[in-house]
Amino acid sequence: MNEDLIVLDPAVRQRGLVWPASARGLVVLAHMDRASQQRSGQRFIADVLRANGLATLAVTLHPAEEQQAGRPPPGQVQIKHRLRAVFEWLATQMPGRQMPVALLGVDEAVRGCVAAAARYRPSALRSLILLDGRPDHVSKLLARLSLPTLMVLGACDSRSLNRHRAALRQMTAPSQLEVLAMKTQPAAAPGAHQACAHAAMRWLDRTLWHGDAPQVPVQAGTGPVLPPRQGFSAAGAGR
Repeated sequence: MNEDLIVLDPAVRQRGLVWPASARGLVVLAHMDRASQQRSGQRFIADVLRANGLATLAVTLHPAEEQQAGRPPPGQVQIKHRLRAVFEWLATQMPGRQMPVALLGVDEAVRGCVAAAARYRPSALRSLILLDGRPDHVSKLLARLSLPTLMVLGACDSRSLNRHRAALRQMTAPSQLEVLAMKTQPAAAPGAHQACAHAAMRWLDRTLWHGDAPQVPVQAGTGPVLPPRQGFSAAGAGR
């Protein structure tokens, strides 16, 4: 079975890979289904990434044909294999290019993204962003991550915040938890997607173009934090 044909449905294969002429990196946006991928806020985040010189590929991990056939959402092991197929497919699209890649997992796709990053890491993969979801469900894998990892959590209760802080303590790679004072999924509060896009670009600006992220002291409640760099521009973030 050709895994990338399952993951990359015709719409993703033809229109999902958006490559600006001056692209200096690529972000794979992993969603569980097309409904998540097509939300206006997710498209906005992708627009901001592209406005800052990043190519994007939106990937649906539970495509419509599987849902229509009554197949359950893929588990973290299956997601890992599907993301591996995506990265192998990408390698055929940019032969000879030394293009750093980041993986951004949204909500239900988060656990599978952690599994893929921990157990299968392409040489080009430099950074990981987890938007909401339950990374604490794969706590054993978090300790195996070697990628700089940002967790973004929106308008949560104390239980959810404690779960994410516990997940953060499992990580040995440079990592950070950013808590937004607004709901981000699924019906986001006004300004939430702008805040998510800013957080993602700040993190990528610090990590994507560095093969080895520096080790820095742990700050209370955040985990290891990378030192700031200048040069972030969230073009279009206020639109």
